[in-house]
Amino acid sequence: MIKINMTSKLKMKKCKSSGRCVATFAVLTGLAAYYYTAPAVDTSSVVSDITAKIESVKDSVLSPKPPLDMNAQIEAIAAESELEESQQAADNSVESDEPEHIPESAVVENRENILNDYQDLIAEDFHIPENMRNRVGFWFDIYTQHNSHKRLIHHTDYPWIVFEVVDVTSIIESDTPKFRWMRNQKADVLVKQQVEKTKTALKSLSKRKNFDNLTEDETRVMNALSHLDGEVQKKAKFALDNVRVQMGQRNFFQEGLEVSPKYLPGMEEIFENYNLPVELTRLPFVESSFNKHAKSKVGASGIWQFMGNTGKKFMVVTDHIDERTSPFKASVAAAQLLKENHMILKRSWPLAITAWNHGPPGMRKAMAKTKTQDLGEIVDKYRSRTFDFASSNFYSEFLGALFAERYHKEIYKDVNYAKQLNLHTVKLSRSINAKDLMKRSKLSEDDFMLFNPDLKKAVRVNAQVPSGFMIMLDDDSRDHLKNIVASATLGKKKKVSKPTTAQNEVTLSEPVANEL
Repeated sequence: MIKINMTSKLKMKKCKSSGRCVATFAVLTGLAAYYYTAPAVDTSSVVSDITAKIESVKDSVLSPKPPLDMNAQIEAIAAESELEESQQAADNSVESDEPEHIPESAVVENRENILNDYQDLIAEDFHIPENMRNRVGFWFDIYTQHNSHKRLIHHTDYPWIVFEVVDVTSIIESDTPKFRWMRNQKADVLVKQQVEKTKTALKSLSKRKNFDNLTEDETRVMNALSHLDGEVQKKAKFALDNVRVQMGQRNFFQEGLEVSPKYLPGMEEIFENYNLPVELTRLPFVESSFNKHAKSKVGASGIWQFMGNTGKKFMVVTDHIDERTSPFKASVAAAQLLKENHMILKRSWPLAITAWNHGPPGMRKAMAKTKTQDLGEIVDKYRSRTFDFASSNFYSEFLGALFAERYHKEIYKDVNYAKQLNLHTVKLSRSINAKDLMKRSKLSEDDFMLFNPDLKKAVRVNAQVPSGFMIMLDDDSRDHLKNIVASATLGKKKKVSKPTTAQNEVTLSEPVANEL
């Protein structure tokens, strides 16, 4: 599954120069969070030095060289970067060489009231536990306050302890260097410099016998650590090995808000049919920002980011058909999996949702080690090779995203909502070639793919779509295909008392998503 703290990934694109192709690379770095006030960095003083470094890289890349193995080049560049992780929505975006202008970061004036759910918009099961409030607040701020040009240097074990906020806006939105990947690298160099300053200050504090005549860097780091109990030297020594960088995600989250109305009404209906709380349908904000084309480097796919093996348990995943990319079909599978997790893990939603990332066996092990079912206590006490930053923060990310979405009208400005899809789910009564199916539906290829992204590859290679396969159609296309769809699939809406296989139809008396 996609993790917000996914390890930084290299993207490649080809550009033409003097009649030949040259490989250019963009390192999309992932970074930071914010809870306590941290100073922002003035980038102007270091930009000229960094520009010189980037120009030297440009000369190196554009000069003729013997061909090298592309994977080796990528790995070499990745090894040189100490920037730890990347926000997955950035990994799935299309890169442009044009300066990127994104919504400004913002302060959420009503933050504490929102985190207290002052309008009662959220079921009590998903209210913020007191022993996780700081952690949830950290992710709420990442989604609501800081855009992707803000890189927050923070404590790994206590994410809300923020040492510094690095603003790279002036670099990323500059006209120079020409290529976006160069601007990204320039931003990376700046952030790396600030990380090293933070580590140097922590090391110095860990050895000090008194705290007179502190440097500016030591002062800001000491102020951040003041929110933790204990001796300064011990706190600094521990923090030295636990420095992380997190990218702000306000703009990615807003993109998810704009896309989600296509799917959320139908997803909520599916979850209601499984007697599950609709709050769970907000999990894709964490996993993919509702990008149905999202694919992680480990193979997770779709808005719910199902891995291949898990997907095959609940959906059709073959060489030519991948139902993980269908928001509605994947939502049926998600409802089944979450219900299963909930039953296995003491009917606890914090544990069940964390198991979405870490798996039920891993959660049972964590519960046994800590002798508690309280996720807040587990997160505070337990670490393993696999129960790392991603797993320990996953439920907090979900709650941060849930509260941001439920109160988004107070937080985000100028949101351009997508039109809700008005679809039916029907079952093929016989097998048919994908292109023939699309032709008979009278839908344009764009609309057919919008409704049925799971058939994208099948259409491209004209693979056979099997009898009994579920497809999504609007009113007109359903009428055009009435001779090859099973009329029984258009029956009454039914409540599902226990999970069935995902190949069974989501029977709805109304379209999957109704117009407002």
